Amino acid sequence: MATTTEPPFRSQDDRPGLSVREAQMLALICEGATNDEIASTCYLTINSVKTYIRHAYRKIGVGRRSQAIVWGSRHGMVRSASQYRSHPDLAQ
Repeated sequence: MATTTEPPFRSQDDRPGLSVREAQMLALICEGATNDEIASTCYLTINSVKTYIRHAYRKIGVGRRSQAIVWGSRHGMVRSASQYRSHPDLAQ
């Protein structure tokens, strides 16, 4: 079960060094959000979103959005995306 301080993953092994923000980007991608929608939702610039996504892709070993969605669905990101919209570690 997820806590208020940790991103909602099944286990510690499901987070291959992802920061909370990188995990948030992946969760929102898995939810179907575009980069522009992510930027708006998270109050980030589009360039920041792209940087977080690029770093996350590198850490999980994927090169495309479709591969990230498959990875995310296998690691519980799809059902946890809504929790990233208001995660306390991401408060501005």
